Amino acid sequence: MSSPLTLQMLARSSLLKNEALAISALNMLPMELFPPLFKDAFKGKQTNILSAMVAAWPFRCLPVGALMKFHDLEILKAVLDGLDLLIQQKDRPSRSCKLEVLDFRDAHHNFWNVWAGTEDGVCSPDVIRETQPVVHHPERQGKVVVTVMMNLSLKSRHLCKCLKYFCWWAQQRKDVLQVICEKLEFGARPFYNPLELLEVFEPCCIQDLEVNAHWDLRTLAMLAPGLGQMKNLQKLRIKKIFMPLHSFWNQEMKQQCFRQIIFQFSQLNKLQHLYLNCVFFLNARLDQVLRNLHSPLETLAITRCALSESDMSYLSQCPNVHRLTHLDLSDVTFLNLSHPLLERLLERLTATLQILKLKGCMLMDFQIDVILPALSQCCQLVKVNFMKNFLSLTSLKKLLQHTANLTQLTLEMYPAPDEVYDDIGDVLPDRFNQCCSELLETLRAVRQPKEVYFVSKKCLDCRGFCVYYQKNAQLTPPQHFSTYACVFVLSHLTDPDSLKDVQVLKS
Repeated sequence: MSSPLTLQMLARSSLLKNEALAISALNMLPMELFPPLFKDAFKGKQTNILSAMVAAWPFRCLPVGALMKFHDLEILKAVLDGLDLLIQQKDRPSRSCKLEVLDFRDAHHNFWNVWAGTEDGVCSPDVIRETQPVVHHPERQGKVVVTVMMNLSLKSRHLCKCLKYFCWWAQQRKDVLQVICEKLEFGARPFYNPLELLEVFEPCCIQDLEVNAHWDLRTLAMLAPGLGQMKNLQKLRIKKIFMPLHSFWNQEMKQQCFRQIIFQFSQLNKLQHLYLNCVFFLNARLDQVLRNLHSPLETLAITRCALSESDMSYLSQCPNVHRLTHLDLSDVTFLNLSHPLLERLLERLTATLQILKLKGCMLMDFQIDVILPALSQCCQLVKVNFMKNFLSLTSLKKLLQHTANLTQLTLEMYPAPDEVYDDIGDVLPDRFNQCCSELLETLRAVRQPKEVYFVSKKCLDCRGFCVYYQKNAQLTPPQHFSTYACVFVLSHLTDPDSLKDVQVLKS
């Protein structure tokens, strides 16, 4: 049975039935009624009332993004029309708070929930304060600037109608508007110029940029000048950059693009987290990228990239990586690289490193032996991942015996030893269970593990992989430690890192 309507709900419903009365009453409406009334008008798509309420909004920030999806063009136009009304007003309404920030981010849900659920109209100051982002509002040509905040994830090759309309609208109001996009993600290779899109935003306000899906070198170079303007960028993720296939692309054109892109790293004064995945041009150029950085990195993830001997040599002594808390070199092949270089890198990170991922690096026994002394001193480690490497039972036992100092570890992922496979590479279940049980006992002899996985190579027939694991050892009786399971990977899942996202079938 639904709850009865309150008097306030009935009053709001009655007011919204008369559009002219509702709009004329806004200047006399108690500020406590604005959020629930706005929410009701929003649900009913009463666009004229919404526009009027935006212009009369009594708080400094309107967190409309918690209510709307950006692709609703009708609602977007109504909200922007209201902002136009506000901008055009010579004398803004005499209220204690006046709209300065229109927030399209999907955040501040608590603001609406608390206001809408408060019968007496009293809202905690904390709820109001949490929706007031700290924003500098400059004056342009003597006019007070209104701020629009948003985060964008552009998955399509085309700009949607709503974003096209917003960009057109914002370009016409540059003298009275600043648009702040703190997090920007480009998906598919665009059919538009990404630099033109950046002209709408304040580049120095972008803190998180992701280029994530098969851009070619030329498109990334097109974005490069905009990247250099992102003075406050803290996190940069670049994924899957490939070489254009056009025959007219000569070596000089490629080198020009390389220079355009790599130079911009010198402008990123506040970069702390750098993720480079499947970026082909990194090979033999890593020093050019890292040398240009001004401040130490906290995160460095170079994955599915080919690195040269000179790259690893520079990385092992680079001044900007000595404070790393997160190092991910997954799928960087170390077969043809000097193994002491990885040891030297870990030696520099013993005091700071918390996450280490060396998955799929084709590490072999002799390479693991070399890094063990440095690894055993990384006492801040919380997570390690050594899966998809070629290690014997003896080598894995050595590795586990050298983790006595790593008492902070909460998640450990190791490859199943080579001895668990038959001549054609299939897992022998009994041997798998026996070897992994030995490894777990070896580990428990030096410290009390929390969450540990031993993972086989993926089966070529069923596309699954075998996992021997222990979770929450301190809460589990010893006889339950040894569990053999086959994890069947869903067709879209290619990385067994996310074991919690797949179905585990215990035999």
